[in-house]
Amino acid sequence: MRKYAPNWTSLKEHDIPKWYDDAKFGIFIHWGPYSVPAWAPTTGELGKVPREEWFKNNPYAEWYLNSLRINGSPTYKHHVEKYGENFDYYKFVEMWKAEKWDPKEWAELFKKAGAKYVIPTTKHHDGFCLWPSKYTDFSVMNKGPKRDLIGELSKAVKAEGLKFGVYYSGALDWRFTKTPITTSEDLEFVRPHTYEYSDYVYNQFMELIDSYDPDILWNDIGWPEKGREDLKYLFAYFYNKNPNGLVNDRWDMPHWDFKTPEYKQNYPEGIPHYKWELCRGLGFSFGYNQNEGYEEILSSEELIHLLVEVVSKGGNLLLNVGPKADGTIPKIQQERLLALGKWLEENGEVIYETRPWKVDEEKTPQGNEIRFTMGQNALYMFLFDVDQSVLTIRSLKMPKNAKISTLKDEGIDFKQKREGIEIFLPPNLKDTIIVLKISPIPQ
Repeated sequence: MRKYAPNWTSLKEHDIPKWYDDAKFGIFIHWGPYSVPAWAPTTGELGKVPREEWFKNNPYAEWYLNSLRINGSPTYKHHVEKYGENFDYYKFVEMWKAEKWDPKEWAELFKKAGAKYVIPTTKHHDGFCLWPSKYTDFSVMNKGPKRDLIGELSKAVKAEGLKFGVYYSGALDWRFTKTPITTSEDLEFVRPHTYEYSDYVYNQFMELIDSYDPDILWNDIGWPEKGREDLKYLFAYFYNKNPNGLVNDRWDMPHWDFKTPEYKQNYPEGIPHYKWELCRGLGFSFGYNQNEGYEEILSSEELIHLLVEVVSKGGNLLLNVGPKADGTIPKIQQERLLALGKWLEENGEVIYETRPWKVDEEKTPQGNEIRFTMGQNALYMFLFDVDQSVLTIRSLKMPKNAKISTLKDEGIDFKQKREGIEIFLPPNLKDTIIVLKISPIPQ
């Protein structure tokens, strides 16, 4: 077994484990004291809202405390009206009871949804720890739910055969800073900068590794500048303990296993040369936002389309669930997860264990969007919103004895032409997403 040394040269020898590249779909969970107020304006998606408007009108409910600190923000106005001007955010900690929470139910739902790994927040930017950390009393064993949420969830998830990761807010902890973040530049500077805080986050990550044996370390925002050299030791310790583990790219350091665009911000064009994972909520927020309804939440068709799009570009989809404070997952979120799971149950071979083809997408002359994924012995083609029976696909040049069929092995007629192939869809093949199988794989 390879032994990793605590230096960047050795760490860069770490390869993406096959399980992660095969998995394609994971569940993110944002759950904490912010789930008590569960409120944010429904401004829009990250990347589609002007940056100068973002923080004051932040649609992320988990950023409630920062939004509250911005005088005159929609969250500030809501908070004063509902709780009073002097109601401190951290009072929500004691109001958070998780009284209806059943980790086994969660794990069963995530497996039915077709997810292969689960990553809960262990400490978000408000600093509250969801496990009994020996480095602080500000945790779930002393306040709020008074149970080890991370430990219980870890056991339930692993019992279902899913991988388990941990999210941790390394750069931000709003107990240590009082100034609100109002611009993108503030993210770099409105942070705790002491050696003491650097040691604190390092020790807590090591504690999470030792206590829960995670498969993924998912850090957020960055890492304290005074502790960045310590990360060589953290990563080496983690890899040597779990060679099939991974670290994401949000450490402010040169080493990472996969990149993490958020919504459409830093979203790759085409097929990138690196492994990546899109994270986003079902709506505009990660934490549960009571203001979000069917208009803000992705439809089942949009969700399936998104998964196909991400996988066709070589990525994984980390889809967020925002539970209520009592530990229940909102009905609309459950509906979407189960709809995706049903589709994956029927079409899993075109997603799991696939790789990108030479192109990820094409538009037909008729205007239809097409996506591709590649299995071991077949190319899979996704046709979206088809309303005609004949389509021209220009990127395909079929090998001799090639066959096009549905996943139920129903043959599809086609004709090779100079500009590509024409496929002839039977009248009974009607769906918002049509999946076809081509074998052998075209070059």
